[in-house]
Amino acid sequence: MLFRPKTFSSLAAGLMALLPFSVGAAEITHELGVTDVPDAPQRVIALEFSFVDALAALGVSPVGIADDKKRQRIVAEYTAVIGDDWQSVGTRKTPSLEVIASLQPDLIIADKTRHSGVYDTLSQIAPTIVLDSLGGTYPDAIEQTLVIGDALGLKDKAAERVAEHEAVMAELIAKIGNESHGVNAQFGVTNATGLWLHSPLSYNGSLLEKFGFSSSMTPQEGEVYETNYVPTTLEQLSVVDPDLLILGKYADPAFTDGWAGEALYDSLKAVEASNVYTVNAHKWSRMRGLLAAEMTANDVLEILTEFSGKQ
Repeated sequence: MLFRPKTFSSLAAGLMALLPFSVGAAEITHELGVTDVPDAPQRVIALEFSFVDALAALGVSPVGIADDKKRQRIVAEYTAVIGDDWQSVGTRKTPSLEVIASLQPDLIIADKTRHSGVYDTLSQIAPTIVLDSLGGTYPDAIEQTLVIGDALGLKDKAAERVAEHEAVMAELIAKIGNESHGVNAQFGVTNATGLWLHSPLSYNGSLLEKFGFSSSMTPQEGEVYETNYVPTTLEQLSVVDPDLLILGKYADPAFTDGWAGEALYDSLKAVEASNVYTVNAHKWSRMRGLLAAEMTANDVLEILTEFSGKQ
């Protein structure tokens, strides 16, 4: 396991001398408290894709990214802005503390769900702010972009970028018009072993709501993988029974492909009307933020164009 403070402590002690913390120029309030962040951090590490989205939106290149050890997960829409001169710090779930420290960051952006347990250790390496990416909604993602902008000393630029984004989204939503009204839409991801529906409490669920769709999922209580990303059986999907089913597939064939031909699956409204659509699972599910939302909106516009033509 990488998250072993005792094992890491000796390495951290040696590296602390190489990490001169600047005098805090801003106090940033985040999920786990308040952090003094140096003036205009230059060596930023992002431990979630939505934080990479925010950096790209603000034109800031990180020195390290938790890319799940797969550089291709940092999509072209991001690298066109941030470049490719960054180092992988491992997976989002268990990033390498040793690699993070070796990069001598002056700001670490961490996720509440994944990294709260190592917040103290991360904070020994560099000023760390913790935001709720995995469990957050679309409005949360916008607010987090503003917080990150503030932490980077780019408060005004972040506000301007969010205003630009909201104008882009308003234009896309205007194109969607009334086509989504009265349509029950559901997004989910499927791999080789199961299906997870993204509830109205999730980023994508709240984004679909912004586009004017309704949802028949009933919000549940519990942890994020019970409330936001809900493991779903065919029987449970039949209760939701959306008019429009949007699936991101991580496997081919996917688990849901095995349902084809089963009476319960074939009787779903979306299946009967050929309104099951496949989208890029990575962009829809793992990526969250301003740029990701604009990509999703364009996909939705294409889907609705085809969907409306069938009505």
